[in-house]
Amino acid sequence: MSKISEVKREKTRKKIVDAASELFSKHGFHNTQVMDIVKAVGMSAGTFYNYYKDKKDLFEQVIMQNFEVMRHKIKELRQPLNISDRQDRLKKIRESWTTFFDYLDNNPQQVLMLLRSSFGVDELFDLNIWEQISVCARDLADDVQKWIDEGLMEGIKPVLLGHAIVGMAMQIAHSYLVENKFTRDEAIEALVNMSMAMFDMYTKEAEG
Repeated sequence: MSKISEVKREKTRKKIVDAASELFSKHGFHNTQVMDIVKAVGMSAGTFYNYYKDKKDLFEQVIMQNFEVMRHKIKELRQPLNISDRQDRLKKIRESWTTFFDYLDNNPQQVLMLLRSSFGVDELFDLNIWEQISVCARDLADDVQKWIDEGLMEGIKPVLLGHAIVGMAMQIAHSYLVENKFTRDEAIEALVNMSMAMFDMYTKEAEG
């Protein structure tokens, strides 16, 4: 394939994904049909099937792409993070949870499908979501290990802290989207406070 053809193909793929992301987020998986996506992009159904096997194949890729975008944004927010400065820690933690809830609010249908797949409720999808969730936990664990190596934290196994925070996020996300028992602001504030308490427990303050 020539470079020009490859660039053109990637542009077309991006158009499909962008249109599908909007439609899936607005209407959900079951209420969005291939022809809705085709019409939004302005292409033939035949062209669509040159890129994706079916709607499920496209949906899985959209879910994972949006999840990855969120994951990288949060990872980048911690670079750099002065873990020994409590105010900087508070600022970055709040920014991280705000980014997470932006993702929930912008992709509610996708997130619910993702969570239900990870809980084994929706058998339609075979997403390797636990691996993706574990990657988020490892991202945080890698940073915690770095802070331990620098003598800024102690007394915690990094992978445990990573999974504790990510697991907390997944459970609260599901409750927020399904049960509506608390607001976005209430959830963010609670998560910020709980995260800070975890870090405070194991962080050596610079002024100490």
